[in-house]
Amino acid sequence: MLVAAHPSDLRAARTHGLRTAYVLRQMEWGPDREPEPPDPSFDVNAEDFLDLAEKLGA
Repeated sequence: MLVAAHPSDLRAARTHGLRTAYVLRQMEWGPDREPEPPDPSFDVNAEDFLDLAEKLGA
């Protein structure tokens, strides 16, 4: 599984057979821009790493 904050990395990983987990980074592009929305084709979409851990059953 690839865990990343950049959808393009996850899309590339998926083409190589990896599962994908998107972790949203609210302020990645600064306070005036919205992050790219989660892609429903990713295996997991998480608000942060704690949310990711919960969704993965950790």
